[in-house]
Amino acid sequence: MKYRWAIKNGSTWFAGTDGDVFFSMRGDKGSMQEIELNDPDTVNDWERNTTNHGVIDTADLGNIVTGTLKKSGNDDWTVETVTITNDEDGRVWESGLNTELTSNSPYRLTFKLIDRGQFDQIEQAKRDALDAKRKSDEDRLKAQEIEEEDKAAEEEQRRAEKELAAAKRKLDLELKKARQEAELAKARAEIDKLKGAATPAGAGGVTRTIELFAIMGGRPVPLTSGLVNSGGVFAVAPGARIMTGEGPGEGFGYGGSPGRWAEASGGQAPTAYGQDPTVGIVASDGSRAWPMPSTTLEQIFGSGWRAVIT
Repeated sequence: MKYRWAIKNGSTWFAGTDGDVFFSMRGDKGSMQEIELNDPDTVNDWERNTTNHGVIDTADLGNIVTGTLKKSGNDDWTVETVTITNDEDGRVWESGLNTELTSNSPYRLTFKLIDRGQFDQIEQAKRDALDAKRKSDEDRLKAQEIEEEDKAAEEEQRRAEKELAAAKRKLDLELKKARQEAELAKARAEIDKLKGAATPAGAGGVTRTIELFAIMGGRPVPLTSGLVNSGGVFAVAPGARIMTGEGPGEGFGYGGSPGRWAEASGGQAPTAYGQDPTVGIVASDGSRAWPMPSTTLEQIFGSGWRAVIT
């Protein structure tokens, strides 16, 4: 920081000095150690009725408050004013002396701000720049947060698309399997037809009906009470056992030879549900019965459901 100093010498006779002049000053931000002053524009400094000037390069002292001024030699020196100007913002401080300084006796200076220069405008500009930087940092952080949120959303979308693709592949496999089962059932029906299998009237060729029911709490309950349906996938409910009823006295009375298959199926053949052509498997809710699709039987008993049931 550059400070320009100006010392106005007294105008009375013998007011000047041939001694060396020393100066220090202190502000609200720091202090400057004592230095010797010299006017670079004059040959003979400190003459009466003159003003000497110079520049001090030091740290930013803030608002100048006090200082010291002293001289060497045996003569006295009359000083009217000491003026300090901040070269950066134009502030001006002045200390009025109107007194004689004796040899090697420091005189305490008290400065008063007499001109604010461009200090207020510069400080406002600094505050504006700080506010602009703060806003820029906030905008940058906000943009970074939005970018991270976008990346997270994109990642979530990719994950969802991957899960959907996996689910579609699974459904395609299930559809392919169901079509194969339907084709197999159709082939079995065609074989039965070609073999000329005897089909009792109204029974769809069924010679035996098996009813599936459940045991829960030691008593028989409809099959629907012993199963858990999770999105179309059936499993045995906790605490339940699945039973097969092969006679009218078991379950809810749909089993037997031939049993009540025709009533439960409306006259359709078991092969229409992926079952064997002569053995029909039904389930009941206690009031009515219906044929069991082979896909549901496989979910409950596994791929070897035929050996388990029949």
